[in-house]
Amino acid sequence: MAWRFGRRTPVAGRAAAALALLALAGAGPVEPRLREGRFEGRAWRLYVPSAAGRGTLVVALHGCWQTPEDFAAGTRLDEAAERRGLVVLYPAQGRRDNPSRCWNWFEPADAGPGPETRQLTRLIAAVPREQGIEADRLVVLGFSAGGYAAVNLACAGPPAVQGVGVMAGGPYRCGSGPQGALECMRGERLDAERSAAACRAAMGGRTRAVRASLWQGDRDSVVRPSSLTALAGMLARLAGARPAPPERTDGGATRTVYRDPRGRPVIEAWLVAGMGHAWSGGSPRGSHTFVAGPPATERMLDFLLAEP
Repeated sequence: MAWRFGRRTPVAGRAAAALALLALAGAGPVEPRLREGRFEGRAWRLYVPSAAGRGTLVVALHGCWQTPEDFAAGTRLDEAAERRGLVVLYPAQGRRDNPSRCWNWFEPADAGPGPETRQLTRLIAAVPREQGIEADRLVVLGFSAGGYAAVNLACAGPPAVQGVGVMAGGPYRCGSGPQGALECMRGERLDAERSAAACRAAMGGRTRAVRASLWQGDRDSVVRPSSLTALAGMLARLAGARPAPPERTDGGATRTVYRDPRGRPVIEAWLVAGMGHAWSGGSPRGSHTFVAGPPATERMLDFLLAEP
């Protein structure tokens, strides 16, 4: 199979798809598989479930100091993907790219994508095609620096991005360069309208409403909670959406749903009580997790994969 990315599927890819489908039909479900490789010098990890489901590719971007394996363990994303039949692609950030393995979401650029966003866009197109994966839906999940990078991809990455799940991230181009990044994370000079305008420009002037599940801890001292409001406001402007009154949920979290002019829920913003800089409802097997919080991985996927 081959990821549909505005290109024609090679004959070899179609043949591989047919053979794979025949094998599945004749032999029943197969064991889930982990694949690894490199693209333009960047390592990646791919989780392929035992049975394909919705034809969805999930791109998962880890936070600083993390690896794809650590992120997968902490979020329980592989387990969720297996139950739902989702393929998950984990690009890896190396120490050569950033000493702390942070994604360089703050790359200076006049407009549009920076070099790292461009490379991730190429990787997202190439790896599934080379691995025989076909999908008709693309969503991006990210934590911290990976959450900011996910927003970059939503604005300046593949037009196929239909949804983003962001934990402890912030609005597009809220800071440029390392110093600007720190100011953005501290909640300084956040401007939802300015970020929305920059995102529209990066999209080429053709605004796309992106479905979003946004999460933040109310005790996060690394990325301030005001970032959640600014990011939700930015995406709401792109979708023409308005917030409903916040509601209390399990674990003491507060959830605000934004609906578009047709009344459809397009954005949800979760503020998790008592959580610092962490992944809500994560597993202690991974770093930066808040076990007591609502299960963010499941809730994100529920919202992002729901029919509009």
